[in-house]
Amino acid sequence: MPRPNGHVSYGGSHSSLISPPDLTDLNKSSTGYLRTLSKFAQSGTSEDFSITSPAPSVIGLHGRRQLKRTDSTRASKGTVALSNGTGYAWEGRNWMDQQRQFLQAYEYLCHIGEAKEWIEDIIHKPIPPIVQLEEALRDGVTLAEIVQALKPERPVRIFHHPKLQYRHSDNIAVFFHFLGEIELPELFRFETIDLYEKKNIPKVIYCIHALSWLLYRNGMVGFRIGNLVGQLQFEHHELEEMQKGLDKAGINMPSFSGMGASFGADPEPEPVESEEDRIQRELSDNEDMILDLQAQIRGASVRMRLGNKMQSLWDAEEILVDLQARIRGDWARQISDYRLTMKRFAVDLQSASRGYMVRTAQRRQEARWQDQESQVIMLQSLVRAKKAKIEVQAIKSRIRHEESGIRRLQAAIRGALERKRFDEQHEQTQNAEAGVQQLQAAMRGLLVRRSQQQQLMLLCQSQKSVTSLQAVARGLFLRTDHTRQLSALLNKNGLWQTLQAVSRGGFLRQTVAETQALLQHHKTEASKLQAIARGNVIRAHVAELKSSLASFSESISDLQGASRAFMLRSRLAADKMTLQSHNPHTRCLQACIRGYLQRQYQSRTQNDLQSHSVEIILLQSLSRAMLLRMEIGDVLAQLEDEEAAIEALQAAARGVLVRQQFAEKMRFFKENMEKVVKVQSFVRAKLQGQAYKSLTSGKNPPVGTVKGFVHLLNDSDFDFDEEIEFERLRKTVVQHVRQNEMADQYITQLDIKIALLVKNKITLDEVVKHQKHFGGSVGNLLTNTEMSSKDPFDLKALNKNSRRKLEQYQELFFVLQTQPQYLGRLFKKIREQATPEKECERLKHLMMGLFGYAQKRREEYYLLKLITRSIKEEVDSCHSLQEYLRGNFFWAKVFSAYIKSPRDRKFMRDLMGSLIKDNIIDNQGLDLESDPMQIYLRSIENEQLRTGQRSRRSPDIAREEAIRDEETKRTFIAHLQDLRDIADQFFSSLEELLFKMPYGIRYIAQQMFQCLVSKFQHDEQSHILKIVGHWLWKNYLQPALLEPEKFGVVDRGLSQEHKRNLGEVAKVLGQIAAGKLFGVDHVFLQPLNSYVRESIERIGETWATLIDVPDAETQFDIDEFNDLYAKTKPTLYIKMADIFSVHHLIAAETQCICPNQDDALRDVIRELGSAKNNESELMSVSTSEICLTLNPKLHDVEDPDAEIKALFMETKRCILYIIRVQAGTNLMEIMVKPITMEDQDRWDGIVRDELSAGSRKRGAYAEANTLIDIGSMNYSELKRTALENILQLEQFGRLTRHNHYQDLLNAIAIDIRTKHRRRIQRQRELEGVRLTLARLNDQAVYLDQQLKTYNDYIEQAMVTLQNKKGKKRFLMPFTKQWDHERELQRSGRVPKFGSFKYSAQELANRGVLVSWTGYSERQWDKIDLTISSNEVGVFSIEGSSGSIAMPGASAQVPLDDLLQAQYNGTQFLEFFGGVLRVNVNLFLHLIMRKFYKDRDS
Repeated sequence: MPRPNGHVSYGGSHSSLISPPDLTDLNKSSTGYLRTLSKFAQSGTSEDFSITSPAPSVIGLHGRRQLKRTDSTRASKGTVALSNGTGYAWEGRNWMDQQRQFLQAYEYLCHIGEAKEWIEDIIHKPIPPIVQLEEALRDGVTLAEIVQALKPERPVRIFHHPKLQYRHSDNIAVFFHFLGEIELPELFRFETIDLYEKKNIPKVIYCIHALSWLLYRNGMVGFRIGNLVGQLQFEHHELEEMQKGLDKAGINMPSFSGMGASFGADPEPEPVESEEDRIQRELSDNEDMILDLQAQIRGASVRMRLGNKMQSLWDAEEILVDLQARIRGDWARQISDYRLTMKRFAVDLQSASRGYMVRTAQRRQEARWQDQESQVIMLQSLVRAKKAKIEVQAIKSRIRHEESGIRRLQAAIRGALERKRFDEQHEQTQNAEAGVQQLQAAMRGLLVRRSQQQQLMLLCQSQKSVTSLQAVARGLFLRTDHTRQLSALLNKNGLWQTLQAVSRGGFLRQTVAETQALLQHHKTEASKLQAIARGNVIRAHVAELKSSLASFSESISDLQGASRAFMLRSRLAADKMTLQSHNPHTRCLQACIRGYLQRQYQSRTQNDLQSHSVEIILLQSLSRAMLLRMEIGDVLAQLEDEEAAIEALQAAARGVLVRQQFAEKMRFFKENMEKVVKVQSFVRAKLQGQAYKSLTSGKNPPVGTVKGFVHLLNDSDFDFDEEIEFERLRKTVVQHVRQNEMADQYITQLDIKIALLVKNKITLDEVVKHQKHFGGSVGNLLTNTEMSSKDPFDLKALNKNSRRKLEQYQELFFVLQTQPQYLGRLFKKIREQATPEKECERLKHLMMGLFGYAQKRREEYYLLKLITRSIKEEVDSCHSLQEYLRGNFFWAKVFSAYIKSPRDRKFMRDLMGSLIKDNIIDNQGLDLESDPMQIYLRSIENEQLRTGQRSRRSPDIAREEAIRDEETKRTFIAHLQDLRDIADQFFSSLEELLFKMPYGIRYIAQQMFQCLVSKFQHDEQSHILKIVGHWLWKNYLQPALLEPEKFGVVDRGLSQEHKRNLGEVAKVLGQIAAGKLFGVDHVFLQPLNSYVRESIERIGETWATLIDVPDAETQFDIDEFNDLYAKTKPTLYIKMADIFSVHHLIAAETQCICPNQDDALRDVIRELGSAKNNESELMSVSTSEICLTLNPKLHDVEDPDAEIKALFMETKRCILYIIRVQAGTNLMEIMVKPITMEDQDRWDGIVRDELSAGSRKRGAYAEANTLIDIGSMNYSELKRTALENILQLEQFGRLTRHNHYQDLLNAIAIDIRTKHRRRIQRQRELEGVRLTLARLNDQAVYLDQQLKTYNDYIEQAMVTLQNKKGKKRFLMPFTKQWDHERELQRSGRVPKFGSFKYSAQELANRGVLVSWTGYSERQWDKIDLTISSNEVGVFSIEGSSGSIAMPGASAQVPLDDLLQAQYNGTQFLEFFGGVLRVNVNLFLHLIMRKFYKDRDS
C-alpha cells in the first residue's frame, strides 16, 4: 500500500439544518426541551421546524421581536404574512424605523388579531381575517354567537341576513344584555352606533378585550387573551389604509396595555434589563454562531497540527514499527506479570478483608445487641403490650358491637350450666348408696393411716437415741466375733506354716514355666540381638586392620596413581582413535554447543535490557527529541524568513472560511426566522416559568429571580378598589342579615297572632296594631344612609365623655374577640342556667354580630377559636363521655349559625345535590319504606285499585306474618337494596369531596377530638373519633339531608314522599355514623347489619382523614399579635342596642367570666360604668348601626419580637429598592458593591416615580409601621441604613453572612407568594360576600312576599268585618241613632261602613271625650259627634248642634294614625284644630267595637 506524501484532509461540508425527521427521532430523548421540539415537529404542519438564529429584539424591550419587511410579495387574501422567504434580508432591518408612522395602525391591527383569536377560541369556528373583521362585526352576529357559546343553556335568537339591516341591532342588544349580567363596568362598554355605524370600532375591540379579562377573572373561561404585538406582520398598503381610516375617524385610541392589571390579573413580569443582562442576552442569542465559529477555528488548528504530526510519523515508520513491537512485547509481559501478581494479591487481600469485615461486623453487632439488650427487651415488651392492648381493644369493640347478643349468649350458657349441674346432682343422689359405702371405707382407712402416722412421728422424734443404741449393740457383737476368731487361729498355728510353704513352692514353679514360655515366644528377637553383637565384633576387627594399613599410605598412593595414569592414557588413546573415525559428527556437535552458548548469552543480555527498559526508553526518547528539535529548528528558520507571507495567506484563508460560514448561517437564519421565534418564545416562557417556580417552591431563590418578581408586592389601584368594595359589601351584608332577622321575627309573631285571631283568641285590633308597628317592607327596617353617613365620633354629636365611652367599647369588643376564654366561660354559664330558647336565639345573633357573621378571615379565625375554647370548657367540666353526649351546649347554637354560609351551602350542594336529584327527586317510583306492615298494606291497596275487588289478604295481621308474604318480602328486599345503594353513593361522594369541606368544620371536629382524647385518656381513640363523627353527622350533614331545600341543596320544595324517603336514608346513615348495628328497635333493618359493619370501618377512615388539617394559625396566616402591629385596624359594624346588650350581659356575668379580681376585663367594665346610663347618653349618636375601629386594650400583652419584626420589615423594604438599583450574584456582593453615579440616578428615578408625594403607586411594605422615610434618603444613606439593620439582625440571630444573607431574599419570596395568596383569598372572600348578599336578597324577597300575603289577609279581614252585617240590629224608635239613620236614608248619604251619632256628654261618660274647648260640660248634652266610615280604615268625625253642622268641626282620622299613636304611647289626640281632645285607647276601642265587630251591640 503506497504511503501518502501530504497532509490528510479531514474537512467536510457542514450543514446546520435540522429537518423534521431528525426532530421526530428526539421524542425518546431524556432532555425535556428536545422532546418538546419533537412534538412540535410531529404536529402535522408543513413548516420546516429547524433551529435558527434568534431574531433581533427591539432595543430596550427584551423579548419583543423587531419587525422586518422581508418579502415584497403581497398576500393575496390573508393579512398576516409570516416570513417564509428563501433569502435573509439584512437590508430590511430598518423597515420598522421607516414605517414608524404606521405604528398606531400596526398595534391596532395586532389588537384586532388578538380579539379575533379569542373569539375563535370561544365560538370554535373561524371568522373573517383581521382587516375584514371590523366590517364583519357590524351585524352583531359574531357578538351574539359569543353570548350563545358562553351561555349554552339559554336560547339566543340571532338575526342573520347577508345585507346589513337595522334588525341586526337586536344581536348587539343581546350582547349588551350579557355585559350587564356579568357587570362589565361602563368604562369599557360601547354604544350601538359605535359598531353599527362604525363611529368608534376601536372601542368595540377595547370592549372585547375587557370582556375577555373579566370572564377570565370570574373563571367563566380558562384562558387569557393573547398578546400578538410584535409577532405579526402586515403589508404596507394594509397599514397605510388602516392608518388613514384612524386619522379620518379622529378618535382617541383606547389604552390596551393596562387592562389586565385593571381586572386584577397578574401581569407578566418584565424585569428591567441591566447592562450585564443585555450583554448576557446578546451572547446567549448568538451562542450557536459563536460556538460554531470556535469549533471551526479549533477544527482548522487541529487539522494543521494533525497533518504535521502524520507526516513525521510516516517518515519514522520503520522505527515506530520496531519500537511498537518491542513496546507491545514488553508491555504485554509486564501486564501479564502484573495481572498475575495483582490477582494473587487481590484475592488474598479480598479474603483477608472479607474475613476482617465479617468478624468486625459480627463483633459490632454482638456488642450493639449486648448494649441494647435492655432496650430490646423493653421494646419487645412494649410491642407485646401494644399487641395485647390492640387485641383487647378489638375484643372490647367487638364485644361492644355484639353486646346484646353476648348478654343473651351468656344468659343461655349460665342456664345450661345450671341445668347440667342440677342433673348431675340428681344422678349422683340416685347412685349414692355404693358411693357412701366406699366413702365410709375410705374414711376408716384414713383414720387408721392417721394413727400410724402419729406413731411414726413419735419414732422420728426418738431417732437419735435409737440410732445410738443400735450402734453400741453392733459394736459389741463385732468385737465378740473378732475375739473368737483370733483364739481359733492361735490354736492352728503349725498347720498354717506348712500350708504356706506348699503354697510358695507351687507359686515359684508356676513363675519359671511362665518365663520359659515367654522366651520361646521371643525367639526371633533374640536371634537378631545375637547378630547385632556379632556385627559389632567384626567391625572392631576391621578398624584394627585399617589402623595397621595407615602406616603404609604413601606407598600405596603412588602405586594407585601410576595405575590410574596408565589406565587413563590407554583410554584417551582409544578415544582419540574413535574421534578421528567420527570427525564430521564432532564438528557438528561443536557448532550446536557454540550456538547454545550464544543463545544463552543473548538471553542474559535481553534480560539485562528488560531490567533497564525505562532507562533505555528515556535514552531513545532523548535521542529522537534531539534529532526532531534539530529538524524543527531548520523548519522554523525557513518559516521565519517567510513569516509575513504565511501570516497573510493564513489570514486570507481563515477570512474566506469564516465569511462562507457566516453567509451560510445568515441564509439559514433567514429561512427559519419564524421557527426561531417560536423556539425563543418557548425557551423564554420555560425560563420564566422556572424562575417563578424557583421563587414559589425553591428554597433559596437567587437575587435576579426576586428582582424580576418584586413588582408583585406592589398594591395596585385594583387591590385598593377591591378592599373598598369588600368593606362596602361586608357592611351591606351585616345590614341585610339584621333586616332579615327582624323581618323574620316580625313575620313569625304576625303568623302567631293571625293563628290566634282565627281561633278567636285575640281581636283584630291587636293584629292590626302589630302590623302597623312594623313600618312597611323588609328594606325599610334599617336605613343604609344613617350608617354610611354618620360618623360615631363626630365632634358635633359627641362630647368628650361620650367619645371616651365609645373608645372603651372598642377596647371591650377587641378583648372579647381576641380572648376567647371570656365568652367561652359565658357560653358555659348560659348552658348551666338553662337559659330559655328565645333568649338563646337572641344571644346567638348577638354573638354572630359581634364577629361580623364571620365574613372576613380574621373574624372567622377568632370565631373558630371561640367555639373550640367553649368546647374545651365544656369537656373539662364533664366527668364522663356520657355526660358530654347528653349536654345541650350553647356553642352548638353558634355553630348552627356559622354553617349557614355560602361556602357550606355550595359544599352541601356538591355533596348531596346530584345524589338527591338522581335518586330521590327524578326517581318518581322510588319507595324506601322499611316497615313490612306498611309495605303489606300498600300492596293490598294497589291490588284493590288494580282489580277493583276486595283483596283476599287480611289487613289485620302481625308484622311477622306480613313479612312472610311473597310480594311484601320481594318489595322489602328491594327497598333494603336501594337503601344500601344510596348510602354507598353518599359515602363515595363524601370521600371524594372531603377535601372541599370548609376548613372551619374540619378544624372544630379536630379540636373536639383532641379535647376529648386529652380529657378521657382511658377511652379508646377510635371510640372518641366515632363520637366526633356522629356529632358532625347530626349537626352538619343530617339537617341538610332531611331539609335540602333550606340548605340550597335543591331548588324546589319536596313532597311528603320525598321527605319520607330521605328520612329512611338518614336513618341508615345515622346508624352507621353512630357506629352501632340495628337492634330490637329496628328489627326489620337488621339484614343490613353486615353492610353497616363494613360501612362503620369505612367511615372511620373518613373521620380520621377529616380531622387531619393544619392549625388555624397556618390556615389563616394569623397569630395573636397581628392586630398589635397591623396598620389597618379591624372594624365592627354593630347596632347601638347590641352594644348595650353585650355590655349588660358581660357586666351581669363578670364573676363567672373574670374569676380573678385583677383581670383586665374587669378594668374595662369598671371604666364603662352602667350600661343603662351609657344607653341614655349615647343613643343621641345613632339609633341604628355604627362602625367601631377595634383597638387593643391590653398593652402589656405584646409580641416579644415586635421590635425585631419591625426592624426586619424595614430592612426588607430597603433591600427591595437596593436590588432594583444594583445587580450582583448574591445579596452580600450587592451590599459591599461601591455606589456609582448611575446607581444614584436610578434611585432618583425610583423616588420620583414611586416615592414622591403625588405618586399614586403604593410600593411593597408601604403599610408597614417604620420610623424612616425612604423617599427622603439618597442612595448611600439607604444602603447604609440597610447595612446597619442587617448587622443588628445578625446580632439577634435572624441573619447570617455565611449564606450571604439569603434569609432576607427567602423572606421576600415568601411575602411575594403570600401576597398572591392574599389576593386569591380576597377574591374568594368577595365572591363569598356577593353570594351571601344574593342569598340575603332572595330571602328578603321571600319575606316580602310572605309579608304581603299576611297584609293582604289582614286587609281582607278588615274589609270583611266592616262589610259584615250580622243580624239586623233593633233600634229603639225615636232615639237619636234611629233619627240619625232615618235622616241619612232620607238624604241618600248612608256611609258604606256605617255611621254612629253620640252626644258629647255620652262620650264623656264613656271616657272617650276629654275636653272640647269653647264649650262647657253643661253644654255637652246639646252637642253631637257623628263617627262614620265610607272608606276602609278611614273614619270621619263631625260635630253638630242639633241638625246644624258646626263650622270647622270635621276631621278625617285614618286607623293607621290611631294605631301608631297607641304604639307610641300617646294618651290623647286632638281634632278640629286642637279644639277637641279624645282618649286614644278608648276612642280606638269604640271604633273597633262599632266598625269591626258584629253589629249587635
